[in-house]
Amino acid sequence: MKVTQKNIRAFHIEIDDEEAFLDYFRKNSLLLKEFFLLVEGSLTTKIAFVLEQSGVCYKDITGCGIRLGGLKKELPALPQTPIQTVQIHEMQEPKQTHKVVVFDRPIRSGEEVHESSPVVIFGRVNSGAKVFCEESMSVYGIIDGLVQCDGEYMVMNGISPRGHVIFNGEIVDRLHVKESILQKIVMREGLLEIKELV
Repeated sequence: MKVTQKNIRAFHIEIDDEEAFLDYFRKNSLLLKEFFLLVEGSLTTKIAFVLEQSGVCYKDITGCGIRLGGLKKELPALPQTPIQTVQIHEMQEPKQTHKVVVFDRPIRSGEEVHESSPVVIFGRVNSGAKVFCEESMSVYGIIDGLVQCDGEYMVMNGISPRGHVIFNGEIVDRLHVKESILQKIVMREGLLEIKELV
């Protein structure tokens, strides 16, 4: 027997409306096929049929005890007395700086880039290319492939009709991104914010 721990790229999808999910899946099916889907909620027979027919890998985790996302720290309640003042300081680790990985060329079709450092691409991301970055990223060419960025920000120059961008777990709708104009994407209070760079 051989047991190996693997890190996989997955989407957690909570379904509460069949038609809303099917519409979302139709728009993003090409992108979602690249990921393992953790589905919970109202998984109807119609949704299961569509997922099976599309060939996507998924698992119904409704009722599963696995914890998704980060754990919240909870401090025990301290007794309140008029004399006692308690201050709690949470220690933060110093932020490590990583060397920037620069690609002074396009990312070719079929090429896969996986980086834990910030990435700068001075070229396009061609169709069939995949770029996964755990830090911030800048792409100065058109994105025609798949790009996933989990950093504080992403700078890009546009997404083609075949291109897909995921920023901090959210699929970026290409309708909100202008073509051939540098734009910065950040996450503010759980919402994507896209602004032109002047």
